[in-house]
Amino acid sequence: MIDRFSLSVAMRHLLYYKGQTLLTMGVVAVSVTLIIFLGSLIGGLQKRLISSVTGAIPHVVIRQPERQPIAVWEVASGQEELYLGERIKLQQQKRKIEDWRLWVERVPSFSENIRAVSPVVESQAFVTRNEKRKAVSVVGMIPERHNGVVDIQSKLVRGRFFGLNGGEAVIGFKLADEFGLSLGDKIRLLSPEGAVGNYTVAGIFDTGFSAVDSGTVYIPLQDAQSLFAVGSAVTTIGIKLTRIFEAEELAQKIALQVPYETNSWMKDNQQLLSGLRAQSQSSNLILVFTTIAAGFGIASIMITSVVTRLREIGILKAIGATNRQILQIFAIEGTLLAFLGAVAGAVQGVALSLFLYSLRTTVSETGRTQEVFPFALTPELVIRAIVIAVVVGLIASLYPAWRAARVNAIEVIRGV
Repeated sequence: MIDRFSLSVAMRHLLYYKGQTLLTMGVVAVSVTLIIFLGSLIGGLQKRLISSVTGAIPHVVIRQPERQPIAVWEVASGQEELYLGERIKLQQQKRKIEDWRLWVERVPSFSENIRAVSPVVESQAFVTRNEKRKAVSVVGMIPERHNGVVDIQSKLVRGRFFGLNGGEAVIGFKLADEFGLSLGDKIRLLSPEGAVGNYTVAGIFDTGFSAVDSGTVYIPLQDAQSLFAVGSAVTTIGIKLTRIFEAEELAQKIALQVPYETNSWMKDNQQLLSGLRAQSQSSNLILVFTTIAAGFGIASIMITSVVTRLREIGILKAIGATNRQILQIFAIEGTLLAFLGAVAGAVQGVALSLFLYSLRTTVSETGRTQEVFPFALTPELVIRAIVIAVVVGLIASLYPAWRAARVNAIEVIRGV
């Protein structure tokens, strides 16, 4: 337990040696600022990279599996259909989920991590207007449900997404520019089976994903079921998660509970995950070396302080200060310097991060802006930086404190 004498002497030292106090605090402040700045910047870059991959797709997808060939003797009695030979790849619109309403209601109960579930009919089609034609991805969905999986409503440039009626479509702004489309204009969709549907443009969006903005058309679920001749079925069920890095684990869990195939974004993006792990390891290395540098800075200043204050230490011991009290004096100084420097560095790091995050740049013809420096500043990062600095300050002051406690009062006073 710290006694009042040690605390009082330590405080007087810090106030008397102001230059040394400010120098030590500066070393710690710079280190903490660097930890917060780099940590939030790398976190922001990772967040933007993940968003660019997962922002326009579900985190987990449930779909009908491909048909597997079986031997004649494996056919169960009474089975009407038999598939022989190689694996048969079904076209997307034929891989149907008939009982999707049942699973849309049940799936959210599988995990508290599931944020939204959306039944979808998705396939390729041609969009035509006058003599112009282009292959696009047509997504039939329930707007209010699907927006929880892929946010379109907040990305609208014009028109609406919620409350989409039959015969209406929402398209990307690049596709609208390419075909010269505005709200209220007509487009025609031609399915691979030859079915044709005419739609009125009810909304135009800008998601920031080029492939989506230039090649995706959203229409009501029932319209897509009719256009692609899937009856009342859907082709996939999309799931959005709160903690996206648990996608693969959850996909495997869901696969045990539904009679369909499940797939996660993590399984399809192994290379991206490897890059993210490398970034995280780089961030940890930066943190380690910055912490070591701060520790050496504090230790060197404290050792210098011990050497220059040998006479003072000798006098303190001569008037009755114990080795423990001397040890505590320098340990308290190191810890207080680290704490005060960490608080100052945290303020600087947060202010710098917020300032740079406020800088915006235009990234789209529609006027959509994006931050120049993507920061992911969290309270946990700031608190962790302060705690690390205080612990390092305490550890760095132990050797100088131990050295001060071993000073022989008589020898020091005689040598003066």
